[in-house]
Amino acid sequence: MGVRNRLSFSLSEQTEKIRDLKVAISEARKKAEENSALLESGIESRKEKAEKMEDSLSGKREQVEARRETLTSRTLRKEELATEIQEMKKSIAAVEKEIEFARDRLSSYVSTLPASEAKISEIQASMEIERQREIDRRNSLSTYDAKTNILKDHYFRTLSSLQKYKYDRPWLEKGERLSVSYIQYDFQAGFLGLPVGMERGIEKGMVFSVRAEGRNLCRIKIRDTSVKNSVALIIPLFGNPVELRKYKSFDLIYL
Repeated sequence: MGVRNRLSFSLSEQTEKIRDLKVAISEARKKAEENSALLESGIESRKEKAEKMEDSLSGKREQVEARRETLTSRTLRKEELATEIQEMKKSIAAVEKEIEFARDRLSSYVSTLPASEAKISEIQASMEIERQREIDRRNSLSTYDAKTNILKDHYFRTLSSLQKYKYDRPWLEKGERLSVSYIQYDFQAGFLGLPVGMERGIEKGMVFSVRAEGRNLCRIKIRDTSVKNSVALIIPLFGNPVELRKYKSFDLIYL
């Protein structure tokens, strides 16, 4: 009986230990499951954070790329503006040269004005004297038909001689006028074709003012000339050459 009691007691102890061990295993399993759930929850949370960080990083990459493209566009625009500025500087320099040339021509023209005005005054005075002389002759010879006819004939011969002298002499005086019935023009090339040449005193390098009905249309400089024709260059910044189309006859004033 003593042995049986000991075995029974020992079995009871083992049974108690097994029960305690099962309880411990069950608790450990629950603990492990809780830890696993917590670990999975942490992993999922970190995964979500990682995805959010990836999205944020992608957005920042797009922003950086957009800024890079903007910077490239601005750099190209800056280069284009620099090129445009250089072209504008060249254009301004060309315009300044034209203005300087025009100023020189204007100064030259202004310097000749006093002499031209004096010559005009002299011609007007001479014309007035001749007109008064003609009046005096008419008054004094009004009753003498024969003498009047002789004087008229002499007058017309003299006038014819003067006109012949005017058109036959191979030179022009400053301020003298030539009348032409037509002008050929090429505005794109900047040239005029004139129906007068060396036989009327036209020489290379001469400068003329072109007028029509008392209006100054433009200025020209003779470039080439032949016996009966000439080619002239239109001087810029003087008048409006396009208005030549409105007229059929012109006056060339030698400057």
